[in-house]
Amino acid sequence: MIKRDERYEFVRPMLEIGKIKTFLDIFKFVPKTIVAADLGTKVDRLTKLMRRIDKFTLGDFLTIARYCDLSVHEILVLVEAEYEQNKERIKKAAFPFEQDSPGATDKTSKSEKSS
Repeated sequence: MIKRDERYEFVRPMLEIGKIKTFLDIFKFVPKTIVAADLGTKVDRLTKLMRRIDKFTLGDFLTIARYCDLSVHEILVLVEAEYEQNKERIKKAAFPFEQDSPGATDKTSKSEKSS
């Protein structure tokens, strides 16, 4: 059994009563300093990952699930809810050049314009 901070024990009950609905809600009950240490990473890196959850690895999610005593399905449902809630912001951060490209919104091909 892994040694874990006692605050992880709040996650399952809070999920069951609806206080945790997305992945980042976990951090309302477990400080990111604790999670970062358990993931073997720095708090700054975890903070960056929290802004872009698509950059977490599956292993990161599974480790957090194990510490929180959540199933793979439960953690992935929370991750999906987080992604859906923030997908526009995530897409803009992932593909900033598409927003600024002058031809990005113009779907007309060059051959159609010249005819």
